[in-house]
Amino acid sequence: MTRTTEMNEIVEDRYRFCIWMYRIKKETDKRNKEKRKRGETKLVYIDIFAMPSHLKILFGGFLKTPVGTHINTLKGCTKAMCCASRYGNILYSGGVWDDGTIRIWNTETNERIAPLEGHTGNVCCLTLHENKLYSGSGDTTIRIWNIDPYETIATLRGHTGSVSCLTVHENKLYSGSYDGTIRVWNTETFEEIATLRGHRSIVWCLTLHENKLYSGSDDKTIRIWNTETHEEIATLGEHTSYVVCLALHENKLYSGSRDETIRIWNTDTYEQIAILRGHTQCVYSLTFHENKLYSGSNDRTIRVWKV
Repeated sequence: MTRTTEMNEIVEDRYRFCIWMYRIKKETDKRNKEKRKRGETKLVYIDIFAMPSHLKILFGGFLKTPVGTHINTLKGCTKAMCCASRYGNILYSGGVWDDGTIRIWNTETNERIAPLEGHTGNVCCLTLHENKLYSGSGDTTIRIWNIDPYETIATLRGHTGSVSCLTVHENKLYSGSYDGTIRVWNTETFEEIATLRGHRSIVWCLTLHENKLYSGSDDKTIRIWNTETHEEIATLGEHTSYVVCLALHENKLYSGSRDETIRIWNTDTYEQIAILRGHTQCVYSLTFHENKLYSGSNDRTIRVWKV
């Protein structure tokens, strides 16, 4: 059965009703307990909900929100949304070809909070570390924001192309760009520490593990860098098209590419272990849960792999 928006709203209202009745029961039990301690005999009971479990037994299947129910839509972006990051009950989002703002949402009330303004180009990437939000933009800058209160702390300039990816480790921020470089920044002084050169085209993704930085590029390679010396350790060149996403799991590196494959690499020997085939278009995202790899693709599928 296809659920309409109206049906979803009815289900959600029933769910809220269920919660409130349960809260009323708990509050009534609490007051009765306090009265008993004071020796009072006049107590209040809600017979049908004499036990909290009665609500679930009698109405659980009717009132609960089914898994996968569309609860709400956050509206406000004028074009495609490119990146999002969450901190507590706050969601931050940035868009491609948008107006350069970062929109902030309360995930409990689904209300939009005042936007962060300052970028003059589309916001391509976001990452959070401690109480700071880092944003990379098509205006070639990285902005650092304090998230309580919301204000710009610093603007990092140095890239000559759009900032496409960001990652933070300890007191260092790493940024990849359309200019083919990776820049390393001190997150306390906001000074540039180093520029890593080697890629011949756009750096699409970055990931860190221990003292190694892994970068995927439009030049079809993955490069591995020492985060202490900033020297290149190795180049992995088996992909036949852009390397768009990277993920680490145990001692293995997983890379997704426009060549429609996911490749698995040994992080100690840098040898290719396996190739996962199945997607029919570019693999854009990789993530792990328990012992499974989830891959998202432009072919409109998510594939689940046992790793």
